[in-house]
Amino acid sequence: MDLIFANNQDLSDLITILLLNVFVVFFISKFIYLRYNNKGKKSLNEFFFTYNSAGLITFLLCFLLSNVKLDLGFALGLFAIFAILRFRTETIKVKEMTYFFVVIGVSAINALSNNNASILELAVANGSIIIVLLLLEYTISRSSAE
Repeated sequence: MDLIFANNQDLSDLITILLLNVFVVFFISKFIYLRYNNKGKKSLNEFFFTYNSAGLITFLLCFLLSNVKLDLGFALGLFAIFAILRFRTETIKVKEMTYFFVVIGVSAINALSNNNASILELAVANGSIIIVLLLLEYTISRSSAE
């Protein structure tokens, strides 16, 4: 098996998309989730940590394994592991699970579109997710304040 020390194009793609992903996940978790949901709850900082670390791991797993042929059994096995973890942990609110899904989804989209989409297309996709989350949180916060 021949190991390649570095592939400059793949490395630059990884760094560029990784920086975009880290920024988007951080923005979602810090400036949307914490801003609209941190009303005296110290435990939300744990979700901030979870969202950012899960986003990073999801991105790296998807990016680095995107060229590896995986069968359906492996994918179902990963899903089963996440399901078991979900049922074995404490109950969390639907909103926190939704943000967790958004972070995983954004990271998977960014990682798996490395050869199919330009940075501008990824920026538009990520920007649309951010805008929709901001609009939803703003609408909910306005209606609950009334």
